Amino acid sequence: MPYLRLSSLPLDDATKRHLADELTATVLDILPEAKPEWTSVHFTPFAPEDFAIAGRLVSDGGIADTHLDFSAPEVDERRWFALRNRLTDVLIESLGIPDGERWHVNVKLNRYDPHTFSMAGNAADELPAADGQRGPRRGGAVRGAAVWLGFAIGLCVAYGWLSERLGSDATVDVAPPTGSATG
Repeated sequence: MPYLRLSSLPLDDATKRHLADELTATVLDILPEAKPEWTSVHFTPFAPEDFAIAGRLVSDGGIADTHLDFSAPEVDERRWFALRNRLTDVLIESLGIPDGERWHVNVKLNRYDPHTFSMAGNAADELPAADGQRGPRRGGAVRGAAVWLGFAIGLCVAYGWLSERLGSDATVDVAPPTGSATG
């Protein structure tokens, strides 16, 4: 359930529509398991007199930053790298920010546990998929590895226990017999 909040100077409706579409498409391209209907973009405008950089209000000539908070569960490092670069590019292109002012665009990742985010009174990890089916379970690889590890440990313990029970301290004399068998 990706959630994007864009804090910027006020935007017109056409720009908001364009950004909502482009930001959502970018997120869904990089996080294909996300659902479009659960991906939201929240526009939070600020007035020039409500924002300052280096102690200087934007209304007094300071340059405003554009800040995008991106919240999603389980974003790995590779996909975070792709998200931060592509989302920054979308903002620069859509808002007409010169490439030299790129450093005024900030993107922040807020990872969250799906069980701590709810929708319609249900934790995100408990929601059914859009088609009514339960979504794919997460963490299956970890669970599977834990099962195999438990099996291997159990096997080692069972082998140790069984070898103690069946083993003996008896020694076998392999020397040839000294007398004759007939005698």
